[in-house]
Amino acid sequence: MKKILIVCLLLAGCQSSAVTTKLTVVTPPEQMYDCPIKDKWPNWKTLNDTEVAKTLVELYKNNSRCKASIDAIQKFLTDAKARIED
Repeated sequence: MKKILIVCLLLAGCQSSAVTTKLTVVTPPEQMYDCPIKDKWPNWKTLNDTEVAKTLVELYKNNSRCKASIDAIQKFLTDAKARIED
C-alpha cells in the first residue's frame, strides 16, 4: 500500500513541472524590403552596346541594394532572436 501511495505522489509531482513554450513571431518592417524590380527592358532587336552596359549597371545597382536589404533583415532577425532568448 505504501508503494502505491509513493508512486501516486511521484506521478502527481511530475505533472506539475510541465514545460510550457511561448511562441513569438517577429516580422521585419515593410520598409526593410527594398529590392527594386526592372519593369522596362530595352528592345532586344535594336539593342546596342551602350544599352547593354546601362542595363547591366542598373541590374548591378539593384542587386547591391537588394543584398543590403536582405543583410539588414538577417541582422534584424538575429537581434530579435537574441532578445527573445534572453
